[in-house]
Amino acid sequence: MIDGDYIRYPLKVKNYNDLRRNALVPRILVVVLVPENLEEWLQQSEAELCLRNCAYWMSLRGQPETQNIANVTVSLPRSNQLLRMEICLR
Repeated sequence: MIDGDYIRYPLKVKNYNDLRRNALVPRILVVVLVPENLEEWLQQSEAELCLRNCAYWMSLRGQPETQNIANVTVSLPRSNQLLRMEICLR
C-alpha cells in the first residue's frame, strides 16, 4: 500500500528475521509494485514483451526484534527506487 512517502508492505516474521540479521552477504528487501490492471504492467505479443512499473528496496539489517507472531509491516521509502522499469524484449 502506498502511504505518502512510503510503501507499506506486510512481511512474514520469518522473512523479516532472515533479512534483519547480520550476514556476510548483504540482504535487501525488494518490493515491485504491480498495477491492479495487469494490462498496464504487462503487454505481450509475438513481436515483444514489455514490463512497466517500479521496484523499491530497503535493508532491514539491524532492525529490532518483533513480538509479532505472523507479520511485520515494513515501510520502504519511496525515495529508495531500485529501478523504474520499462523493459521491452523484442
